[in-house]
Amino acid sequence: MNKENKHKLEKLIKKVANIWAFEICSLNIQTNQNPIVIKIIIKKTNGGDISIDDCAIFNNPASEEIENSNLLNCSYVLEISSQ
Repeated sequence: MNKENKHKLEKLIKKVANIWAFEICSLNIQTNQNPIVIKIIIKKTNGGDISIDDCAIFNNPASEEIENSNLLNCSYVLEISSQ
């Protein structure tokens, strides 16, 4: 994955997070793994605690946006967690 696509992917994930009232604390794309691993750490914009349900809720729209963007032409694992 080149730097331009990585930046586009980061921007896309941040946009999705804002829609769901989450903030991205960390986004790590491990391209040396097979499949690629995308690790996203989120927090609530209101400062509340993140639950496992919040991570699951964010997983679907994040996955859909990544798929629809066509920025990745390979398989990947998406990991959503809290701080």
